[in-house]
Amino acid sequence: MAIADPGLLKEQVDDLVAEALAPRGVPERVHYANGVLLGAEDFAAEQLYLRGRSGRALAALYGHGTLAGLRVGCSAQDNPELELQVAPGLALDRLGRLIEIRRKQCIHIARWLAEHEAIAETAEAALERAAVIAAVRAGAAGPVLVFDVWLRFAICPHGKTPAFAAGPFNASDYVVPARLADAFELNLRLAHVIGGELARPEPRSVKLEAMLADLNGIADPAELEARRRAWCVASALDAWPQPSVLDPQRLPRLREQAGEADWDQLLLARVTVPVRQAEAGAFPQPDTDAIAAIAAAPEPPPEQRWAEPAWRELADNSLRPLVFNPYSWRGRLAAEL
Repeated sequence: MAIADPGLLKEQVDDLVAEALAPRGVPERVHYANGVLLGAEDFAAEQLYLRGRSGRALAALYGHGTLAGLRVGCSAQDNPELELQVAPGLALDRLGRLIEIRRKQCIHIARWLAEHEAIAETAEAALERAAVIAAVRAGAAGPVLVFDVWLRFAICPHGKTPAFAAGPFNASDYVVPARLADAFELNLRLAHVIGGELARPEPRSVKLEAMLADLNGIADPAELEARRRAWCVASALDAWPQPSVLDPQRLPRLREQAGEADWDQLLLARVTVPVRQAEAGAFPQPDTDAIAAIAAAPEPPPEQRWAEPAWRELADNSLRPLVFNPYSWRGRLAAEL
């Protein structure tokens, strides 16, 4: 279930966030005994406990990122709407919540630009329009706009079932949501810029990356093993998530995230769209000639076909965080043999 129109569905706050980032207390399970009266809060607490334990284990063991699928594509060939497609797949966010997309999703970049080009009726819309104009930057073959595709976990109540009225109500037809969907939200945003350069994801720890680099060139097996163990120990001891100092109800934002409110989003891809401007300061439009040139590019040699963006593509999937399973290919390989 996706949020196609935020006005149609109202997202529910996830209690798992406060539970995972609580600085005090310990996880608690519901205790069952014969004759105990159970209420809705008890079953909610049971779900929260199970989700919290599962999320804590997944985040600690695997980190966050794409688990399977979720390839982002934006073909430069025969694509006048600049339709961006996100394939079905599975991801893990920073709290260990699984985000699943079961069917292909689409975002039309040309429509996104047209909506932002419209006359701004509010101050907020005017600022967004100005931000698009200011985001035009020099590319390899001309001016471009660079977008990031983001994915986040969302809880969406849906369906209706009868229930006792809650609060100051006196009604015989009171209803509550029948199900809570573990849904998702896809966002297309201008890429975050730091110091004039596009922000790129950075390693979890600069210290750990330096320790790992120091392993290269060590010839003594005993010293290499000791240094590798030191790296493993530091990696484990530094892995506990710490809440943001600005807001203890959130994790610190990552380098590629523009604002503190983006902390729970996962980067899927970066899309570079050639654009043209009628004059300096004008609103950018897709450059059909430059896009056609990308579509007409010759096929690369076999040794370069792994590179991102792929041939005739505008989307780069290489920047996203990954949760890599080296054994995930074995079933398919066995079936093909």
